[in-house]
Amino acid sequence: MIKKEFLVTDFSGISRYLHKNSTSCTLYKYKDKNSYKYDFDEYTFVLEEYKTFNKLILISRDEVVLDEKILNLQEVSDDRRYSKEYIRLFGNPKDYEFDEKKVFQRCDEVGLSKLNLHFKMGMECSKVFRVILYRLNQLFLLEYAQYMKKKISYDELENRHKQLLEGVKLSKKVFYKNIIKKILEDLEDIYMLLNDQETFDRYVLNFQMFIHEKNFYNKKDVDEPIYFFEKKEELLGLL
Repeated sequence: MIKKEFLVTDFSGISRYLHKNSTSCTLYKYKDKNSYKYDFDEYTFVLEEYKTFNKLILISRDEVVLDEKILNLQEVSDDRRYSKEYIRLFGNPKDYEFDEKKVFQRCDEVGLSKLNLHFKMGMECSKVFRVILYRLNQLFLLEYAQYMKKKISYDELENRHKQLLEGVKLSKKVFYKNIIKKILEDLEDIYMLLNDQETFDRYVLNFQMFIHEKNFYNKKDVDEPIYFFEKKEELLGLL
């Protein structure tokens, strides 16, 4: 059995095309969608109409030569975010996609000012962790600079350090343990960060390389939604 799935932006256009070329059309109404089943001689198309997006499903026993009208659609057959389970839990993936680099830029712009980061449960663990760790590290480094100029107390810096430390430790299931271990070797001892310039510089360099390099992701969990992360409340509560 062959099954292929496509995103549909022009619902009326695809609907007219299928209706014109199919042998029959049947409408099935569900709580979260309308499904239009179009029968052809050797295969079937199902056009699913959700509230915020539409999906076309091809079901066939053998390979089908698709015409340009279908081939021009974006295929999402291997994207599990468009599976029934994920759609039921999180809705339209387009509603929770984001570019973490743009969030990094926003963090840099606001500095120590308040920044509300709104995470949705369908967002990838790796992206959420990268943003949270980036922000925690940024705040720590900015307050580190303030502490060295005697503008804030040691207790304030220590509290920020504890937040960052907890965030890095929580990330062991999302990133490769070896890189996290390397980061923690320099991060765990705040005394060394404050009193040994070589330790501080090495930590900063390793962290920057880690946060921007996607090769450090644990491939097994890289695409897991934050919804499935056991300690998500602890993680999201750090900011």
